[in-house]
Amino acid sequence: MTTTPAGPAVTDGWQRLVRLLDEREVVLSTEGDRLEYLAPPGAMDADLVALVKGERQRLLATLTGDGAAEAAAPAGIAQARMHRSHGRVADPSLWNITQRITLRGPLDPARLQRALTALTARHRSLRTRYTPTDLGLLQQVLPAPGALPLPVVAVGDDGAAVAAATRAEAATAFDLDAPPLLRARLLRVAPEHHVLLLTVHHIVLDGWSLATLLADLGALYGDHLAVLPEPGSMTEHACWERTVVTREAVRRATARYAERLTGLPLTVPLPTDRPRPERRSGHGGVLHFALTPELTAALNRCAARRSTTPAAVVLAALGDLLGELTGDDETLVMLSTANRRRREHERLVGLLTTNLPVRLPGRAPGGFAALIDRAGEALATTLDQADIPFGLVTEDLRALGLALPPSFPQVLLAVQTTPAPVLELTGLDVVVEDVPGSSARSDLLLMLTPEGGGLAGLAEYDADLFDGATVRGWLDRLVRRLAEEVPPLA
Repeated sequence: MTTTPAGPAVTDGWQRLVRLLDEREVVLSTEGDRLEYLAPPGAMDADLVALVKGERQRLLATLTGDGAAEAAAPAGIAQARMHRSHGRVADPSLWNITQRITLRGPLDPARLQRALTALTARHRSLRTRYTPTDLGLLQQVLPAPGALPLPVVAVGDDGAAVAAATRAEAATAFDLDAPPLLRARLLRVAPEHHVLLLTVHHIVLDGWSLATLLADLGALYGDHLAVLPEPGSMTEHACWERTVVTREAVRRATARYAERLTGLPLTVPLPTDRPRPERRSGHGGVLHFALTPELTAALNRCAARRSTTPAAVVLAALGDLLGELTGDDETLVMLSTANRRRREHERLVGLLTTNLPVRLPGRAPGGFAALIDRAGEALATTLDQADIPFGLVTEDLRALGLALPPSFPQVLLAVQTTPAPVLELTGLDVVVEDVPGSSARSDLLLMLTPEGGGLAGLAEYDADLFDGATVRGWLDRLVRRLAEEVPPLA
């Protein structure tokens, strides 16, 4: 007597289950050994429930990586985008966020290591791996490490050695399948002078949550865990996000974006110093600039008078500059937003940031005041669609015939509303400095962050295309235009 192998039938059932879960937009997650789901009304009919029950053990094994993870869920939309980018770029260290933290005073390295270990235990995103599976890209939260490594290296009073160690740390890429995605290295300059190099991958951290991470590290070093509020959960956020960003919602957003962007130049033809290469090397440069406290105060007053935001005033000046450089009447710029729309997002350490397209006028009757009004209107229109990340609709827009360039986005602007992150460690004087990378994420990225009553600016540019002197000239023109136009309107 012969028997029929069970494998093909099981496989067929599994494939059908995976297809139905995808078609019906059912979101699966785990917490411990519990299998949980979120589903639209009517999606979990008797047939699908039976399939889930029949494949429960395989679902749990897939979600948890055969039990390695203590919790799992689909990757968030921004996380999935970052995972793709990490795999595509020539230098994945592009996505490192490195802080150089100078510590003066009687540091206790063992206490610091315990605080870093507790920080990794507290924020699940730091110990999450990202795994492609039949169920899509998953975020799998691994158990907290017994101790986060904190190598201590004696460098002496040698600035060159500190700089070299900092560059090497910032240039060391992460493996997204091997958390924790946080590294710490302590440089000992003198008995009461240390430099902590803290590096996190962008997939688990954005600019907003960096402040939370450092504040919590300070509380943990001071043994103040009890006063910290409960942290948010990226697995919970991703599940909620999938119930909002449905296929129908993406379809509607695609139609709205297509209507708004049709007829607009989608390429930003900045004058380059060299021809655009067929394949970007990723090499970039960084320049710094600043808006004085006086100009920043005027910018804020101007925005209030025109019932808009400071970001809109900066966008107006940027649109004016881009119009001069390209000759176009309108330019498409991507604006980076914190994308934290729920109260529980405020202290969530994770990647929620999204980029939204803003149509900027390069010139307008009525002068700079009219440019601000139009930029404010464009910004408000864009923010109304913030629920659907623009990155989800770019391929659909290309399919509709919109000529988004392969290197899109080309020009980005980020205007931070919160001050630069600070770290307070008991008994120590602390200075936190961001370590810019040597790679470029786009043709041109401008970032403004509150600092000392003014705004500290950073420009990251593609060194394949531009010389630093060229970009410096653009920055000077941008600041000069703001200084000339904003105070009279304030």
